[in-house]
Amino acid sequence: MKVIRLESYEDTLNNLELRRTEAQQSLLDSPQAQGADGFREQYLLRYMLDVETRGSQSLLNVAAFMDPTAYRLKVKRPGSDESREVNVDLLETFNWLVGLKVDHIAAPRTYSAAFRRDDDPDLPADAPRRLLLDGRLKEDPEGPWWFRTVTGTTPDGRRTLVIWRKRPGGETPEGIERDNLVLDEWFRKQGYSSKDSEFDLIYVNGDNNLENLKAPDDTWKVRLIEEDFFRLMFDTEGV
Repeated sequence: MKVIRLESYEDTLNNLELRRTEAQQSLLDSPQAQGADGFREQYLLRYMLDVETRGSQSLLNVAAFMDPTAYRLKVKRPGSDESREVNVDLLETFNWLVGLKVDHIAAPRTYSAAFRRDDDPDLPADAPRRLLLDGRLKEDPEGPWWFRTVTGTTPDGRRTLVIWRKRPGGETPEGIERDNLVLDEWFRKQGYSSKDSEFDLIYVNGDNNLENLKAPDDTWKVRLIEEDFFRLMFDTEGV
């Protein structure tokens, strides 16, 4: 049995975060902007939710997908004005959004790794050096790189692998490079790069290089979890 709590309208409003500069507020408060047909009214109706609240937790803060286990919402306690923070199960939510018929949800596994730069003597001295693993990717209960996978079938019959990962490197260029190097090595280690007929679709959070691991005759496609998550939450065409 699964008990699923849906985000309420009040919860959504409580998690909106407005980002407005003093100059923007001054413009909205000016006498010229007032009135039913004024700029302030048109802005609030047409643009405020899209612009000022972008990145709020209830409107899908994709930057928080760097750690899928730490996405949180403020939820109002029934019968009171008190709110508390609760974890959002992104993994379960995404399964529902894509309509995935789940076959298996793996236990999370964590890894540690060391790195070095390629010291190829044939490269010019000022040429950027490729990042390499210094030794093997090691399974480590205290390691910063975390992976959890879901396998299943989409409503249109495509065998699907969903890869959730923590990205401890953040958005710095070297951090992204390290996270993706670990992802590539982990992907090879699981044997996914050689299972060309097992999956039709592979989802992963965060920009990545998995497409580069495809053999010429591989047919699986890689898609970003964040893009489809956002599209399926807010695309109302046909609704």
